[in-house]
Amino acid sequence: MSKFDIKSELTKTELQQLMLKYRLSINEVCLKTSIPRNDIQGYLTGRKTITTDLVDRINQIGEDNGRQR
Repeated sequence: MSKFDIKSELTKTELQQLMLKYRLSINEVCLKTSIPRNDIQGYLTGRKTITTDLVDRINQIGEDNGRQR
């Protein structure tokens, strides 16, 4: 099982809070990660399983933006 298949412990609410913490929009995540917009919306609504890879990518984008508190 690769890193891309491992289910994250993060819930959809925690993912929303993480995106709010780094002030990331769906469009910004889509452009910077090449993850389709529909997939990101699916993660946020709970229809799709959030993987550890997605969480790592969002953390990396947030840190690169310099918007971390």
